[in-house]
Amino acid sequence: MTDHKNEFSQEQERLAFTQAYMDQLIAAQHSGQEELKKRQEDTLARLDFKDSSLRYQEMLSHANFMKMSKDQLESLTHLRNKPYFARIDFHRKEKPDRETFYIGKTSLFDRETQLPIILDWRSPLSNVYYEGRLGDVSYVAHGETYEGNVSLKRQYEMDEGRLIDFRDIDMTTKDDLLQDSLAKNSDNRLTEIVATIQEEQNRIIRADLRKPIIVQGAAGSGKTTIALHRISYFLYTMREVFKPEEMLILAPNRLFIHYIEEVLPELGVQRSRQSTYQDFVKQVVGLTWPVVSQHQVLMEAVEQTGKNKPLQAAEYKGSKEFKNVLDRYLKHIKKTYRVTEGLTLAGFKIKSPKAINRLFYEEYSYFPYQTRVKKIKEVLRSELRRKKKEILTKMASKYDEELDKALYGMRDPDKRKKRVSFLITRKEERLEEIKKEARYAVQRCMKQYPKHQAADLYRELFDDQLFAGLTAENRDDLREVQAESIEQFKKKRWSAEDLAAILYLHSFVTGLDRDDQAKKVVIDEAQDYSFLEIYSLRRALHTDLFTIVGDLAQGIYQYRGLKNWEVLIDDIFHQAQYLTLQKTYRTTIEIMDLANEQLQKMPENLPEAEPVVRHGEKPMFVPIQVWEDRREEMITHLQAAGMKTMAIVTKTSQEAEQLDAALPVELGFVKMDEHQEMGERMIVPAYLAKGLEFDVVFLYTDEHPYTLNELDVKLLYVAMTRPLHKLYMIGSRPEDFLLEETSSSWFEKQKDTGKEK
Repeated sequence: MTDHKNEFSQEQERLAFTQAYMDQLIAAQHSGQEELKKRQEDTLARLDFKDSSLRYQEMLSHANFMKMSKDQLESLTHLRNKPYFARIDFHRKEKPDRETFYIGKTSLFDRETQLPIILDWRSPLSNVYYEGRLGDVSYVAHGETYEGNVSLKRQYEMDEGRLIDFRDIDMTTKDDLLQDSLAKNSDNRLTEIVATIQEEQNRIIRADLRKPIIVQGAAGSGKTTIALHRISYFLYTMREVFKPEEMLILAPNRLFIHYIEEVLPELGVQRSRQSTYQDFVKQVVGLTWPVVSQHQVLMEAVEQTGKNKPLQAAEYKGSKEFKNVLDRYLKHIKKTYRVTEGLTLAGFKIKSPKAINRLFYEEYSYFPYQTRVKKIKEVLRSELRRKKKEILTKMASKYDEELDKALYGMRDPDKRKKRVSFLITRKEERLEEIKKEARYAVQRCMKQYPKHQAADLYRELFDDQLFAGLTAENRDDLREVQAESIEQFKKKRWSAEDLAAILYLHSFVTGLDRDDQAKKVVIDEAQDYSFLEIYSLRRALHTDLFTIVGDLAQGIYQYRGLKNWEVLIDDIFHQAQYLTLQKTYRTTIEIMDLANEQLQKMPENLPEAEPVVRHGEKPMFVPIQVWEDRREEMITHLQAAGMKTMAIVTKTSQEAEQLDAALPVELGFVKMDEHQEMGERMIVPAYLAKGLEFDVVFLYTDEHPYTLNELDVKLLYVAMTRPLHKLYMIGSRPEDFLLEETSSSWFEKQKDTGKEK
């Protein structure tokens, strides 16, 4: 106890020094030398360091504070209340003394000695903290392997700039900081992930940055935040090569983008672009028609208000089969760029059709079609400029020869005078005509090239004769896809499934503008992407640096999404690393046990998620009538128990709208759509809840009970895996949530408890 008390005092001192150093560094950006000196003296007088910390005093008093970048200054200011979260004591083999390193979200160095005051969590040495426990370790930095011994791993708990406590981790203790983090409310957890990264998560963050990775992660395994931390690690490691603006994060909806925005500044990736696939394609291609989203098609399928045709069309348009059709179509389009007339001027041949076509089909074959046309135009202009002078000289010489013949060869003076006058005038006229013709010669030649737009080409693909020729199959299902597409085009709107094909055509025909390019891409909820969506994205961006995370168990868009990850490895990312995250950190064992039972009803044969050891209240079924009678009492009780964020997750958007209209305003529940920001109490359909988490979740269904079809089971799994602490199921009967299918004993106990009440 005494040792802990003494060490606590020393740790307080170390924290005070670090904060004082940060304060001085921040102040130095706005102060002159005299004012800075006075600030240092005032700071030293206030700190009251013990004799053992004289080095801290010397560092403060002799520090040469230099100018920082704006980003560094903002980072220090933001992290001042919690400058670090962990410590390691490391004895490197080649050094005589043990060294102490404090690990935080950014690095801070002594400006005099360049020794670290805070070590960035992304640095190679910090990897020792995340991997393994105590004892002999090694790490790799700049291609060299360093060995040593870790004698201490310590975690800190801080609040508002004060040290609350610390814990030391040995070979047997569990990660108490992780447990504390998991027990917190949802609004406190997202920004604390870096302090509690687990070994399997760290493996993914630091996986080979030169290769794409595909991560199959169970619900609540930290897929999203780990993907964001991988971007942060990527930018830290590759900071000389890549900028945040060159990163693209594709989220499932705008609501989810709002949700992750709070963690981006902490990771230094706030300047990366965040978008949905739909918004990204609309922007880079310049589409103006509205898009019927996959969410709308999904809800029509769930509520059974739609026809099957949109589902069939969606499945086909995302497939490898349709990609092959597009490739045949592109061969057809490419033929339209073959020219039959060359570049001429005044009857002189400057560039033959054969030579121009060779430029397009061979020399510039790696460029998009329209870029090839622009480059050919530059070549023709250059050659015209070079040969125009030569042609004018030849033409002038031709007339000069005729003049000589007239002057010295014609005996009749009247005829000679008339001929000479004509030739002089004609020479000037002809030279002007050639100059004028030269101004339009390239333009006239370039008119042979079509001015294709990807959206127009895509619509033309579904013309009867062309579509039949490209598909080369007389199939009823393809005729239905064609009819469904034409019907949408007549209404001047796109289906979400059209966007991948349009982007694919655009990448060949026009290509992306420089400002739209991205060198590193993160795709979240990737199981809901079609094969063609990811293929077209890879083709358009010309990069393999993809981080793809998802969970096949949550593939609620199974009619259009990926059925397995192998198809990406086999056909798109041949060098991809495939990694898994099976541990789930979000919810309790009791909730996850129930959710895992839904996995057994899915066709993918996925392994069960492994919850960390955190127990809580068992999920409970609540009859609708009981809910309506006692909901105010229930919510008040939950709020008193510290539950801050709550969500009513409905099966359908229609139910969400009905609840929004029916619930009393005093309860504070607001129906959320993907354009809004997160609130503390939300009504949200299950398809929008993916990736989100709440302290308490009320699953609600009345008119649309869950059934054993694949879509319903996956929607139920998604909904059940949203809560951190408590799960309630509100419906007409337990069977509405497939509870009769469970083999667990808790349901019977809940029925008995209900009878007692």
